[in-house]
Amino acid sequence: MKNIIISDVTLRDGNHAVKHQINKDIIKIYSKFAEENKIDILEVGHGNGLGASSLTIGRSKVSNLDAIKLAKKNLKKTKLSVHSIPGFSTLEDLKLAIDNGADLIRVGCNSSDIDIIERQFLYCKKNKVESWCVFMMFHQIYPNNRYITIVKNLKKIGIKTFIVMDSAGILLPEDIKKIFKNLRKLNVRSGFHGHNNLGCAVSNTLEAIKHGATIVDCAIRGFGAGAGNTQLELIIALLKKLRISKKFNERHFYNMSDKFVKILKKNKIDYQDIFTNPISISTGLNGLFSGFSPKIRSFAEKYNVSPYDISNLAGEKQLAAGQDDLLMNIAHNLSMIRKKRIKIKLYRI
Repeated sequence: MKNIIISDVTLRDGNHAVKHQINKDIIKIYSKFAEENKIDILEVGHGNGLGASSLTIGRSKVSNLDAIKLAKKNLKKTKLSVHSIPGFSTLEDLKLAIDNGADLIRVGCNSSDIDIIERQFLYCKKNKVESWCVFMMFHQIYPNNRYITIVKNLKKIGIKTFIVMDSAGILLPEDIKKIFKNLRKLNVRSGFHGHNNLGCAVSNTLEAIKHGATIVDCAIRGFGAGAGNTQLELIIALLKKLRISKKFNERHFYNMSDKFVKILKKNKIDYQDIFTNPISISTGLNGLFSGFSPKIRSFAEKYNVSPYDISNLAGEKQLAAGQDDLLMNIAHNLSMIRKKRIKIKLYRI
């Protein structure tokens, strides 16, 4: 038996799946469920975390601050966490989150920009609030084991917990095995956040647990960006079947899985079951943020170009979360190229 910590991201990453329209009713119902069913950590807020609500990224139905306050009312043993990406969030955002009940700050950034997070960690340390490092777009620092040096440097400022976030859903079980074997050698606490673009979220999560991860991010029905996250009720069932943990009553999670879709429909929130579709596969293969999928589809339709061409070019440019506006530029440029080709063909005829 292992003490596996379940970090439930349904009310944060799940916001991506409904254009950040999770409302107060859903927060209230789900936070009560998390507390009653021994979920270790519940994360709330805009899909991109503190300070991210905007016209470009998407406006939240409920502000991060209100989400924190509402969830906290229903949580006692379950810890409340928030996602903080420097650039979107400021120290003032952290202060408001901490003052209103956030127990854990998960400081995330695209792995190529890891040098910008130190200020937020030092702020959390000063205010005696637990903070974790979340390596978003982890595949960017996977080649040549670049992450090993980064982890060693971050340990020096007191960071003890590191989450491997496969934002693009591009990593495979063999990759996960290598990563977590190396993290275990570094004597740090580690966790995994999977996305299902290539259908490996659950298998990758189990591989991470097998090789030392003690924290796993999950969401009910896989509710999350793009092809979705590691499915909570499935992990609960497998933890029991594999005799890893008997902490949870799987029947309660099955019931919530059924109930959750009904809650969304009752609140008139447009939602389609998360599944791996061709665009999600394409973003996965191109190492793109999973949340880009709906915007790639939308821009492809608007400019009458192939979504796969958008995905390929965005991958070449290594676009990261928050650069959504550049997807439109790519689609527009592809459209102009397409029109020029058509004119040339007509001229030749």
